[in-house]
Amino acid sequence: MAKNVSRQLNNFELVEHFLQNALEYDVEGEDNYEIVPAIVSTELNIENFDESLISKYSKCYRIREYRKDNLRTSLQKKIVLELLANKRLDSDEEISLGTGGAFPNSELQNSLDAYIVIGLPASGKSGISNLIADQYGCLLLDCDYAKRKLPEFSKLPFGATLVHEESDYIIFGENKPAKFKALFDYCIELHSNIVLPKIGSNYESLLALINLLAKNGYKVHLTLVELDRIKATKRALRRFESTKRYVPLSLIFDTYGNSPTISFYKLITLNSEKLESFGIISTDVELNKPYIKILSNNELNPANLY
Repeated sequence: MAKNVSRQLNNFELVEHFLQNALEYDVEGEDNYEIVPAIVSTELNIENFDESLISKYSKCYRIREYRKDNLRTSLQKKIVLELLANKRLDSDEEISLGTGGAFPNSELQNSLDAYIVIGLPASGKSGISNLIADQYGCLLLDCDYAKRKLPEFSKLPFGATLVHEESDYIIFGENKPAKFKALFDYCIELHSNIVLPKIGSNYESLLALINLLAKNGYKVHLTLVELDRIKATKRALRRFESTKRYVPLSLIFDTYGNSPTISFYKLITLNSEKLESFGIISTDVELNKPYIKILSNNELNPANLY
């Protein structure tokens, strides 16, 4: 994941320059400067990770308890059932194996409505997706939920990269063996409403997801969470300081950038007939202030919740 970004942040000088000039972050103070070595250390761990050894295919970095393939399959099935059966927690940070699920804190609805929420990391997608899940009775198909239940996620500095593909497999089951049922498969069987938080940086992938949902009878609602890349990167930096959860900053700033917004406008321009509704929510507000509806093409879009 991080090897494709356009800016390296693997030494003190590069990080200092990026924080000061791109994000206007003061690194002069002794307390503030501690973030610089923390970023360098994490970036080096990610950079030096061999992506051919990801947990989905390789046993190298799997913990002993779930190393063998049959035990790993049992773990994946257990995570799917936990997500299906347990209610969503108030904080994503509390999710772990045995704790937390994807079930809404309301009655599950079965009207075959799918709510895709796209936007940059740290833009506020999770909070909006949680609100949508409870308001419209949706199971939350969030790969981050599955990541947090995989034990390696919290045990290694590159844990998020290590389990990224496996978590996607648990939620959506792509290229799955016939006997494995992903969370998405259960949703289709139940005709349950679903909410899918995605970055949405790739138009073709987003269109393919919309087509897959439509093929399974879903009405698709697309909502863009709009936040400038500088502000999203600053929020990701603050989140790293407080939770140690790290998304490569240059991935947000350089690679994703304005791509979710471009994908959104391309979709509503070229493929609006595939969408039941579309809208935009701005999260560019002061802390603890309500988000703002920017656009909604009809009353069905979740942008109207703001």
